[in-house]
Amino acid sequence: MTFDEVLEHVRELLQSKGRVAYRALKRRFELDDEYLEDLKAELIDAEHVAYDEDGKVLVWIGTAEEDKGKRIKEKGRNGKSEGEKAKGEKGEKEKDAGPVDEVYPERSRRA
Repeated sequence: MTFDEVLEHVRELLQSKGRVAYRALKRRFELDDEYLEDLKAELIDAEHVAYDEDGKVLVWIGTAEEDKGKRIKEKGRNGKSEGEKAKGEKGEKEKDAGPVDEVYPERSRRA
């Protein structure tokens, strides 16, 4: 496998598991220390999608674009997120800001 192929496999593994021990990566992909360091440099330093935990574990943090995509997917058919749905089920309502003049009184004082 090429470096890019191994990187893609490691990225997919991290995304699905959330965290993977370096020893497990070395065993699973038959990596030497230098190869593992190259993967860490790419995922941690270059892509900013993971971080090192105590020099033993690689932890997935993802990217802003992935998080945005995840939030969009979590929206229900009525356009509300799970949290907004839960509020509705509990009978909680969002506060109405009222007319614009109440929120921005300076706008109503036009001469």
